[in-house]
Amino acid sequence: YRVILPGSYDSGSSRFPVLYLLHGSGGGYLDWDTRTDIEHYAEHFPLIIVMPDADDSWYTDSASNPKDKFETYIAKDLIAEIDAKYRTIQVRYSRAIAGLSMGGYAAMKFALKYPDEFIFAGSFSGAQDAGGDFEKREPQYHAKMLEIYGPEGSPTRRDNNVLLLVDHADPSHLPYLYVACGTEDFLLASNRQLVAKLSARKIPYEYHESVGAHDWDYW
Repeated sequence: YRVILPGSYDSGSSRFPVLYLLHGSGGGYLDWDTRTDIEHYAEHFPLIIVMPDADDSWYTDSASNPKDKFETYIAKDLIAEIDAKYRTIQVRYSRAIAGLSMGGYAAMKFALKYPDEFIFAGSFSGAQDAGGDFEKREPQYHAKMLEIYGPEGSPTRRDNNVLLLVDHADPSHLPYLYVACGTEDFLLASNRQLVAKLSARKIPYEYHESVGAHDWDYW
């Protein structure tokens, strides 16, 4: 993982909130730093930004390879390591998670599965139907999805399907959810589906659609 520390980190003893920022499929932990101006944006905020690598794991504990526990790595191990290594504020109200595409899906999933860990979760162009109908629409992902989630109807699919997790979440105990997607994005329909479910369940959120595709110009 890569960490961006606030400019004042070395000049005092203050503790800081943390943003965990997740990459997309085919990407890696350097993406946000090398493909955006995030270091420039972060200069003005008293915030630690942590960008972990998760390969193409979909941030999920694999159904077929018990060694690939990327959900556990992010939600448990990484948070514990960052809290031990840096001067973080180690409570829910000072911890956020966000990501793009595969990482946007993961941010929503972690918000729904670990509401005690985060106060905010953001998704940019998230693949909200991963673990569900995603590979039926995008068959090039079929082999990878089968490896990670198992066959249709598996417990891993059920436990990692954002659109199903929303149905069982407690609206009063969730992080605030931020969802954004470009109007030319092939994932637009699944984001609208998620937002419809959030609205029906009266879960606090905000949603933004603007001109853009599934690319770095939009993100």
